[in-house]
Amino acid sequence: MAKIMHIHIPDGLLPIWLWLSGYLITIIFLLAVLPRIRKEIKKIPLAGMVTAVALLIMSVPLGLPIHLNLMVLIGILVGAHWSLIVALALNFILASFGHGGLTVIGLNTLVLWFQAIAGIFLFKSFIKIFKNYFASASLAAFISLAVSFLFFIGIIIVASTEPAEFLHSHEQIGHTEISLKTLLTLSLPIALFGILTESLVTGFIVQFIKKVKPDLIV
Repeated sequence: MAKIMHIHIPDGLLPIWLWLSGYLITIIFLLAVLPRIRKEIKKIPLAGMVTAVALLIMSVPLGLPIHLNLMVLIGILVGAHWSLIVALALNFILASFGHGGLTVIGLNTLVLWFQAIAGIFLFKSFIKIFKNYFASASLAAFISLAVSFLFFIGIIIVASTEPAEFLHSHEQIGHTEISLKTLLTLSLPIALFGILTESLVTGFIVQFIKKVKPDLIV
């Protein structure tokens, strides 16, 4: 099953080459950022705190098959390098509790990290244009999550997996086959609601942090 740009499917559904590629690419990026991480040790407490908060948020559904990720917010707070560590830690812990299979940890890490680094880049670009933290953070989150959703759809296409497997309600509806078009029709309104919700939440939180603790914003 899937919940807004986060793959929640059991092991054995994705082709081996795909999930192994996810792990390999994640490891390559991890090795690349580790030297920078060592120079940013002072961010350990903040990274631990946002990981705990995100873990709690991602475990709480919003009444629909969606939850918030807050990865754009996390990227804005801890930066591109630490956000990879946070994304990996989140996915490993969630998978350990059955929140998606172990084989999709690599792909999920890349999906969440993309949201963070895209959000950082867009936020910094928009803040120069709008001079408004709420608008800049909200718009950055919206675009990052929307592109991430397209990436999620791309995974379904590349995996050549039955689209119904990615539906949150697949356990209840059985093994009914559906087309990719049907999946998009079912998931797009829910995805849009989740993206809008997370974008607004991200904007409000960034605006609040700017007022009370502006040095936390990268």
